[in-house]
Amino acid sequence: MIKVAVIGFGNRGRIYASQFDKNDRAEVVAVCEKKPRLLDAAKSRYNLKEGMAFASEDDFFAAGKLADALVVASQDRDHYGHAIKGLQNGYHLLLEKPVSPVLSECEEIAALAKEKNLKVVVCHVLRYSPFYNKIKEVIDSGAIGEVVSINDTENVGYWHFSHSYVRGNWRKESETAPSILAKCCHDLDLIYYLGGKKCEKVSSYGSRRVFLPENAPEGATDYCLAPCPHSKECVYHVRKIYYGFTRYTVPKLIVNGKLITEKGKFTIRELKEALKTSPYGRCVYKCDNDVMENQVVSMQLEGGLNASLMMTAFSKRCYRKIYVSGTKGEIIGNDIDGKFKVNIFGGPVKTVRVGISGVLGHLGGDMMIVKDFVDYLITGKKTPKLSLIETTLESHRMAFAAEESRKSGKTISLKG
Repeated sequence: MIKVAVIGFGNRGRIYASQFDKNDRAEVVAVCEKKPRLLDAAKSRYNLKEGMAFASEDDFFAAGKLADALVVASQDRDHYGHAIKGLQNGYHLLLEKPVSPVLSECEEIAALAKEKNLKVVVCHVLRYSPFYNKIKEVIDSGAIGEVVSINDTENVGYWHFSHSYVRGNWRKESETAPSILAKCCHDLDLIYYLGGKKCEKVSSYGSRRVFLPENAPEGATDYCLAPCPHSKECVYHVRKIYYGFTRYTVPKLIVNGKLITEKGKFTIRELKEALKTSPYGRCVYKCDNDVMENQVVSMQLEGGLNASLMMTAFSKRCYRKIYVSGTKGEIIGNDIDGKFKVNIFGGPVKTVRVGISGVLGHLGGDMMIVKDFVDYLITGKKTPKLSLIETTLESHRMAFAAEESRKSGKTISLKG
């Protein structure tokens, strides 16, 4: 039985803890969370023993090794410190992405894990989704020949971007990470995983043009529930995103009520009340955000394989589109439909169906990465889908190079 501790019991920490709890070879035995209500929810949910629930990270790490593995699901800029202390205490790590917004810190975590012979798996969960897993199988089968280009579009969703990257925890680069790393290291990892080649050159450009103070409608209030006179026409009004139905919208992010109210269980009245003062209740044009809303990354990989990534905040739905071009055929699809097409040049067109995995967390990846992580700790078996820390460095370097290119206007070489 693998014993698991969790530091950071927010959205991602709760999800991973839940998946470990469902695994009959693992159990959650300790949680560290600085928000009292979330910590109380963890204590109740996992029936934690006395002294195994921590409000202070210092107390948690001072307690020594409490489990076999540690899930690091804290904020981006806390990952480094928590990972290093976890390794020093002898924990294997399941580390939420991004590893760190600083490349040297990523490399230090990798070096310490190697020195202590500890396993570190990074949560690039899309590798585990049936959709991308099947695409990888088709590529590896040779059906489309040698891959010559990969084009990926990350449609963040206007409601998701406003929640996480305008109002929420990932809105400021200085406090978390650039959006191309925080949101799209998944995509860069997929390009590396599907193509099987290291990146040699990167160029990138991005923009901010909507979520700016000068775009606020006249008379707009600082908080949506002030009330704001533009509540009916504004698509970003909190009622439409968090709790109320309209003719054309459903409250997709009502699930974030736990985060906003800081309660394990909440009522709509409590959610409304919290939104009057919560950062998530602010007008999207009057926040302190500074991360890119749109960004394009162009990459040259080994062997002349070209790749591109487009990240945009402005889409109705939250999904990815992918186009893989090979010397004998092509793959075209999006991960929300549960299917993709394989077009063989001079041959048949085949539709590959992978089911309705889109309704599950990260297309089913959250569940499967926990399963493989537990198996890895018990048996030592590594599947190609496991994104180990040394593998993760490749895609993270692509993200750091993209930001360097965007800011400098130069093409960045990753050779050598």
